[in-house]
Amino acid sequence: MGEATQHTTGKADAAEPTADVLASYRDKPFHIYVIDRVLRDQLKVILEALKFSNVTVHKTPLAYFENARALGQLLLTREGVFLINPPSHAVSPGSKTRIPKELPEYFETVKLVVGNTRRDVMQTLAKCVPVFTDIHFSQKRENTLITLAQYGVSGAFILQKLESLSGLAPKMREIRAKEQLMERYREVRDYLAEYLPHKEGRLEALKERQEERELSERKAEADKWMRAGHEARAGGDWERAVQCFSKAIEIYPRDPAAYMESGRTYVRLKRYPKALMRFAQAEEVAEGSPEPNKEIGMVRVLQAQERLRSGDSPDAPEVMQLLNDAMTNFQRALDKAAAIKPLDEEDSRQRDVEAVTRIAGELMKVDLKSKLGKGHPTVKQLGAMAREAFNRVANTEMDELPAGQLIFLGLAAIDERNFTEAERLLFKAARDEGHFAEACNEIIYMGTLVRKLEGPLRAIDIYNRLLELDPPNKAAVNFNLAVAYAVEHKDLESAGAIVRGLLLEPSLAQNEMFYKNHQLYQVLETVVDIFDTVAAMQKRTTVPELARRTVHFQERLERHIAAGQHKDALVLAYNLARKIPEFFDNEAVLADKTIAEFLQSRVAMCRSAGKESLTWLAGFLEEFLERRKSAGYSKRLIAFSRFKMEALKVLERGGESNEAAFFFTKAVMAHPEYTQAVEFYASEESMRLAREIHDALRYVDVGKVRG
Repeated sequence: MGEATQHTTGKADAAEPTADVLASYRDKPFHIYVIDRVLRDQLKVILEALKFSNVTVHKTPLAYFENARALGQLLLTREGVFLINPPSHAVSPGSKTRIPKELPEYFETVKLVVGNTRRDVMQTLAKCVPVFTDIHFSQKRENTLITLAQYGVSGAFILQKLESLSGLAPKMREIRAKEQLMERYREVRDYLAEYLPHKEGRLEALKERQEERELSERKAEADKWMRAGHEARAGGDWERAVQCFSKAIEIYPRDPAAYMESGRTYVRLKRYPKALMRFAQAEEVAEGSPEPNKEIGMVRVLQAQERLRSGDSPDAPEVMQLLNDAMTNFQRALDKAAAIKPLDEEDSRQRDVEAVTRIAGELMKVDLKSKLGKGHPTVKQLGAMAREAFNRVANTEMDELPAGQLIFLGLAAIDERNFTEAERLLFKAARDEGHFAEACNEIIYMGTLVRKLEGPLRAIDIYNRLLELDPPNKAAVNFNLAVAYAVEHKDLESAGAIVRGLLLEPSLAQNEMFYKNHQLYQVLETVVDIFDTVAAMQKRTTVPELARRTVHFQERLERHIAAGQHKDALVLAYNLARKIPEFFDNEAVLADKTIAEFLQSRVAMCRSAGKESLTWLAGFLEEFLERRKSAGYSKRLIAFSRFKMEALKVLERGGESNEAAFFFTKAVMAHPEYTQAVEFYASEESMRLAREIHDALRYVDVGKVRG
């Protein structure tokens, strides 16, 4: 292949800001191997203007593969910097189709030419600096450099795409061409000033950036598998979760979270050796994190508890070895937590205090007393370890402590069975928005212990007080409240609470823990049977118009009374007495304490009003109240009416259906026989609630309840 004559540059036209930077490189050989004629001519003029004395312009074959082979030969025989601009297309030999080609493909071809010799391919290709124009030049440069680093290429001059001059008049074209040349001159000068002094070491930096990018891509892919693992675990597919977390580890083994989640999933599957392996791997990846050691300690406790359940003595060597290993890892976790530093100087949070408090709090909840007894040395050691760690980091008066530390002290008080102090501390911690959810969870935990150790009444008070705070885990609170009510033999309240919880979170009944409390079985079975019956009856019951009207007016009258609209209530009562007097003979109306008490309070007023109509109404109401005294209605019907009215009041004021369902469930539990009456099915709002409750109860596995 021929080549042009070597050119020696003359004097530069203007003073150069980069002259000092480029001075030591002006004798360096430069080779222009550019297929774009305009760009080739511009580069020649620019290098001459920059006083480079050893510039060679090479002829470039138009054919793609011939062009690449020719460059490979030049690289093997010449030294210096090669400014190259290859063909953008190759032509298919058979069809003459133009096939677009990217720079990496071009360098792959050149690499094959050089690779056939004994020369170092990377070192040979490192002479090349691609020069080309692109409209997205600034965004593309980083990607281009990182991609070409695999070939040893450490620089690329990506120039702005210049506007076409073909449509301009000759004179204007000449002026604009000079302006474009100056623009390109500045670009090339700046690129050279950046590239030449820093050429050494640029390749390593690019490789590091490539590794960072690959790591980032692998991390993103691993995160997808992590999300899939969490979703599988949330759906109860533990085996799938294990597979997903393992895939995340395989793709990005630097992330300790993947090992931790994999280990926790193995714990759930009771595959303790594999869980320990994952936690040990997490410890290797994140040496300063306390979490792996804490989890290892927890697994050792679980293994010890299994041996105890199998009949081993608390003092058996195998049990003590497991417990000692647990204590060792718990201590390591606390020591690592105490050593955690702020992320930076501006981070004012005491991260060591937060970490120690959290881990110490978790250790306080490890249940060893029930298996080992309060006097067992490990039980004492565990409590002392947690308190000592906390005392090392706490340096404030108790009432001034942050919420996280209040939670720890609350747990310590629970451990000492000082529930009054624990309740005070935990409810105070719940005022802190950042620790609200955590405090609520610990209050639930406390309520469970209170129910077992002090009886259900205090637990019921704790749970109801917690519900007033509108906790994020209301379904769990209602479940525990239902258990406490059942233990206290308050079946109506128990049924209402469990239904309220299921409407809040239907998946509650899919959790195995839902079936651990046998005290709920009778209540669950009863409420499921009742609403199954209601659903079946609702499909086949035709409500007579008279019954529908009676229930409609009864509910309307109740709503007026509940809303304090006493004048409207009295007007409605008067119209009913005049037009539908049989309304007041209905058993449900006679049993309605709300209506009866309201009408009783209005008799004297009507009689003293001096109006004939009101005097008549007073006599009518007195007769109604007299009949009510001698009526043989059931007290359970009174309870049904009262609870049903409470449910409708909730809906009337725009409350949530789960709260209305609480009262409606109590209503049907108070008088289940009334579900056989056609009047029960006359209220549209009641029937809508009944359908919602029945839908929620379908998630209950009755077989496990009756088993």
